[in-house]
Amino acid sequence: MADKLDHSAFLRHLARGQDLTGLINDRMMEREEGVRAATADSESAAMPPDVRGAFEAAARGDPLSPAQQFATEAIILPELRPAIDVINDSYGQVTHPLWTKLSNDAGIKARLETAIKSVGRIELPNGPLPYAGTGFVAGQRLIMTNRHVAEIFTRGLGDRSLVFKPGLSAGFDLKRERGGRQGVTLTVTRVLMIHPFWDCAVIEVDGLPATAQPLTLSAIPAPELRDLEVAVIGYPAFDPRNPAAVQDDLFGGVFRVKRLQPGLLSSVSDTASFGKMVPAVVHDASTLGGNSGSCLVELTTGQVLGLHFGGAYRDRNYAVPASALGADPRVRALGLKFDGPPPTTDPAWASWWQRAEDSEAIAPDRLAPAPQVKPKPVAVAVSDNQGGEGGAVVSTAADGSVNLTIPLRVTVRLGGAPPIAAETVSTEAATAEITEKMVMPFRDEDFSHRPGYDETFLNQDGDREPIMVPVPTVKDASVVAKTKQGKDRLDYQNFSIKMHAERRLALFTASNVTAERALKRPEKRKKYTRAALSGLGENDQEQWFLDPRLDEELQIPDYFYTRDDGAFDKGHIVRRDDVAWGETYDDLRRANGDTYHVTNCSPQVAPFNRSAMGVDNWGDFENTVLTQAASERLCVFAGPVLDPDDDTFLGRDAPRSRIRVKIPSRFWKVMVARVEDGLAAFAVMLEQNLSKMPKAPPEGEEFVMPDEFLKSVVPLKDIEDWTGLTFAPELHQIDQYETIRGGEAAARSGARRGRVRKR
Repeated sequence: MADKLDHSAFLRHLARGQDLTGLINDRMMEREEGVRAATADSESAAMPPDVRGAFEAAARGDPLSPAQQFATEAIILPELRPAIDVINDSYGQVTHPLWTKLSNDAGIKARLETAIKSVGRIELPNGPLPYAGTGFVAGQRLIMTNRHVAEIFTRGLGDRSLVFKPGLSAGFDLKRERGGRQGVTLTVTRVLMIHPFWDCAVIEVDGLPATAQPLTLSAIPAPELRDLEVAVIGYPAFDPRNPAAVQDDLFGGVFRVKRLQPGLLSSVSDTASFGKMVPAVVHDASTLGGNSGSCLVELTTGQVLGLHFGGAYRDRNYAVPASALGADPRVRALGLKFDGPPPTTDPAWASWWQRAEDSEAIAPDRLAPAPQVKPKPVAVAVSDNQGGEGGAVVSTAADGSVNLTIPLRVTVRLGGAPPIAAETVSTEAATAEITEKMVMPFRDEDFSHRPGYDETFLNQDGDREPIMVPVPTVKDASVVAKTKQGKDRLDYQNFSIKMHAERRLALFTASNVTAERALKRPEKRKKYTRAALSGLGENDQEQWFLDPRLDEELQIPDYFYTRDDGAFDKGHIVRRDDVAWGETYDDLRRANGDTYHVTNCSPQVAPFNRSAMGVDNWGDFENTVLTQAASERLCVFAGPVLDPDDDTFLGRDAPRSRIRVKIPSRFWKVMVARVEDGLAAFAVMLEQNLSKMPKAPPEGEEFVMPDEFLKSVVPLKDIEDWTGLTFAPELHQIDQYETIRGGEAAARSGARRGRVRKR
C-alpha cells in the first residue's frame, strides 16, 4: 500500500523549523484582508476554526483530527510552496518568508536565472494538445523531457527507429512567459532517445541561442538528496484533478506560462511507471500537469538533481534522479552534460534496453512508414494477346518500352529508360508483383485447447489472496448468441468474446494483455513481425474468417468490409498486438491468428483504427495506463455500444446479396491494472462521427468517409448504462474516474474527462 500522508509531520517539514503558527497566521491574515477588500464580507474571509486548530496542533507535534486534515489539505501548498512568475528570464522580489533567499541571495538568483534561460515549452503545432510539457537544455542542441511527453508525438522506444507520428511535429519555445511573451519556436528535428526504464526522453532542436546553455546533471546519489532545496522550473497547466479555487489563488488564474516553484527533496520512494516500480526521488513543490519534464535545480550549485515526471496533489511529487540517468552509458553517449564520472557498475535496469530492442523486432510495422517518393506518371497501352500459351513474357523494345504479356500485352513506356534484357517469368510471379491478393492469415483450426480469458491473470507470486478480475455479465441473456454446442462464450488464445445474436457483433471482449519480454518473444530465433506471424506476403491483404463454432448468420462476413469501397475498417476490438504472446512461439502465433476472426471485428471509420493514418485511438489509452501501472499486465474489456438507434449502412455480404448493418458510433474499453496500492480500473469511451454516413446509399453512390472521433474518460457506471452489462462490485470499488490516476490518464492521452450522455 502507498504511504499515507501524515499531515502534521508534513506541515512541520514544509515550515523548515520556523514558527509555523505565526507564519500561517500571518499568511492567512493577508488573505483575509484581501478578501474583505474585494467582497466587504468579513464572514467569508474568516479563517475556519479547524484550520487554525490544525496549524496549532502541527506546531505542537500533535496529530491532526480528520476534520483538521480535511480543512488544511487545500491550503498546505498555496501557503508554503509558492509559484513565482518568470518575466524576461528573471523574477522579482520574493516576499514569501520561507523563500526570500531566492531574491536576497545574489548567488542563488544568478544560478536560477541561468537555468531559466535554458528551460522551454515543448510545442505541438498541429497536435492534439496545446503543448506537450516542459523541457530543458542538457547538451549541445539536446533537450531533456519526459518519455510520456515525447510519446505524444513520437513512436518507438529506446534509441533506434524513433519517428514522428504521422501528421505530428514538435517545437521548443524558451519564453512563453506571463503577459503573452513568447519567443521563436525552434524546430524539434529528431527524437534521439525514449528511455525504456525511466520516464525520460532526449530530443534534438535547431537554433538554440547562446544564452541557453546546457544545464549540468548532478551525480549525487538519490539517497543523499534528502532535504536539499530546489526550484522546479516549468509550465504548470490548469489541472482539473485539483480544486480550481486553490489553483487560481496559487497561480493567479494564469496557467501554461513559465514559473519558478521552490520545494524540498525528501526520501527515495518506489512509484509505478510504465508497467514497473521505479525508485524515484520525492519533492514537494507546487507542480501541476504541464510541469512534466521540468528540471529540479539545486539552489546552491545550480545543478539539475532530477527530472520531474508526476505526482499526487497534497501528497508527493516524483522525479527521475539525475544520477540514475548518469549511470546509463547510452544516456551519456548522447553528449549530455554530467557532473562527475559514471558509476563503475551497470545499473540493475540495464536489461530494459534489450527489451526495447526486442520490441522493435516484434512489431516494427507499428512505426510510421518511411516517406514515399511519388512515382512519375507512365503511359500504359493494352492490346489483345498476341503471344502463345503458357507463362507471361516480358520483352523490351528499342525505345525503352516494356511489353508484359499475362496473357494481355501491356506496354509501359518509361521515357528514356535503358533497355531491359528480355526474360520469361511465370504468370504467378508476374501478377504477384502488380496485384494484391486476399489471403487468410495463419490460423489454428483446432479449437479444443483454447484457454480463453483468465480471471487470475494479474496474480503474482507472493500474493496472500488470489486477485480476480471477473468478466462482466449481460443483463438480458436472451440477446447473447449461442454456439452450435449451446455455449454463450467463444474462447480464443488469451481472450474471449460474447456475441450479440441480432447485431452479429461482439457484446464485449475480455483479453489478457502483457508487454513481458519473455512472453512477447519466447523464442529468439523466430520472427515476430505482423507479416511473419500471419504468413502474408508483401502485397497480400488480410482476409478475415468466420468462426466455425458459430452459425454463419450470426456473423458479419469479411465480404462486407472488402466490398464497402473503403467506408469501414476491419477494426480489431481485441488488438492483435495485445494478445500476441505466449509461453511458446506456437501459442503466440495461435493468438495472433485468432484475432482475425470476424467475431473480433466491428465496423470502424478508417482513421479511427489505422495508426498509419492518425493517432492509434483504439489502443493508445492502454499505453497511457501502463505509464501508471506497477506491472506489465492488463485485463482489458472492450466492445461497441450497440444502440438500437445506430444508423444503418447498406452493404453486401455476398456478390449478389445485400446486407443492412447498424454501425456503432461508440466503442468502450475498460482496463484493470496493478498499481502500488492494489488494483485500478480505467474506463474510456471513443465516439465515431457518423453524421456524414448515408443511411442507405443508392447503388454506386460514393461513400463519404467520417473522419472525426471523441475520446473520453468516463465512470464505469456509464458503460453499464450504455451497454446492458454489469461489472463486478470489486471493479466499481477501484474505478479511477474520480481519482488522481484517472485525471492523469485523461491528461496524458489527450482525452476529455466527463460523463457522456446517452443519445
